[in-house]
Amino acid sequence: MLKNNIIKRFLLCLSCLFIIFIIYLFPVKDKQVISREYKNNLESIIYLKNRNNYISRVTVYIPQKDQKEIIKEIIQYLTIGSNNSNYIKEGFYPIIPKNTRLLSMDLIEDLVKLNFSDEFLNVAQNEEENMISAIIYSITSLSNIKKVSIYINNKLLDKLPKSGIALPPILDRSFGINKTYDFNKPNGTVKTTIYYLSKENDYYYYIPVTLINNYSKDKLEIIIKELSSKNSYQTGIISYINNIKQMSYVIEDDTVKINIDKALFDILNSNKTLETVIYSMNLSLEENTNAKEVIYMVDDYIYKKYFL
Repeated sequence: MLKNNIIKRFLLCLSCLFIIFIIYLFPVKDKQVISREYKNNLESIIYLKNRNNYISRVTVYIPQKDQKEIIKEIIQYLTIGSNNSNYIKEGFYPIIPKNTRLLSMDLIEDLVKLNFSDEFLNVAQNEEENMISAIIYSITSLSNIKKVSIYINNKLLDKLPKSGIALPPILDRSFGINKTYDFNKPNGTVKTTIYYLSKENDYYYYIPVTLINNYSKDKLEIIIKELSSKNSYQTGIISYINNIKQMSYVIEDDTVKINIDKALFDILNSNKTLETVIYSMNLSLEENTNAKEVIYMVDDYIYKKYFL
């Protein structure tokens, strides 16, 4: 009996030592380790799907590599089930079909040619345009990239795989994102992309919406009108501007002067949302105009200047 007890204790100790040895060899990464690993990496902008299926502008961290490697990292973030999905903020989701591989890539001046595997074609029909928008806007967020071409097994993707909608050989931001339509005739349409503020838990981010309409107004007037619209057709969008008359503007060469009503300024300043509203305006201006400078004024006094 005594001998059996000694053997049992010996086997128990041996098992514990084996478990400790395994843990030592294969340590479990906790969130703090992941955070430290990405602490000194580049903060980059990409576009992912949110809970309400809108393609959204979010920040991620990418190792400091050459540009081709950075593009590969971005594609990894956009691909379902990739290693980079571990680093995506809660509430946001990749959109390129699972198991899709980037077979090759060419970078020619401001054009990137992306060559994907056949799995790319497995996208659902209701996700096709969103997927193309997410790729275009994510890749062209890099400072010197303006255009994208998409190939499947070395063959140019000239139409969406399920709907059959034609695609131009070279794609840029004029493709639009989260498109909405408001027109009664096919000719004379104008595309204006407006960045709306939204929130996921404590994280503020922006949802770009391309409005396609027949308005004769200039794009800046459309931006202010839409940002102050009470017609909140997008779920989860925040609007802090109650009336279009709370903002006015003047365009002088490549400078835009925006005058904020004092009452609106005080409200935004008091609830600490002034900078987020200004950033929303700046993103929308940068997307739609050739303006190089924006000056915000309150009662004709300069509040701040921004260079786009």
